[in-house]
Amino acid sequence: MQLLEVMNMDNLNLLSRIGEQGSEGAMIRKELQRRQAIGYWKGEFAKYEIKDEEVESTVGTVRIVS
Repeated sequence: MQLLEVMNMDNLNLLSRIGEQGSEGAMIRKELQRRQAIGYWKGEFAKYEIKDEEVESTVGTVRIVS
C-alpha cells in the first residue's frame, strides 16, 4: 500500500483500520494524526445511536426501613 492510497481513504475507513500492524498500520496512524493536526475530515461522520430510555435515579430519595 502506498502513502497516496492511504491519503485518499476517508476517515471512517482509516479509523476502522487503526489497529493494523506493520508499515501499513504506521502509515494509517500517521495520516490520522496529520488530519487531526490540521483539522481535516474526509468522508462521512460516524453514526451513533442514542438511547432515549433513562433509568430513574434513586439518588437523594429517602427510604423508610421498618
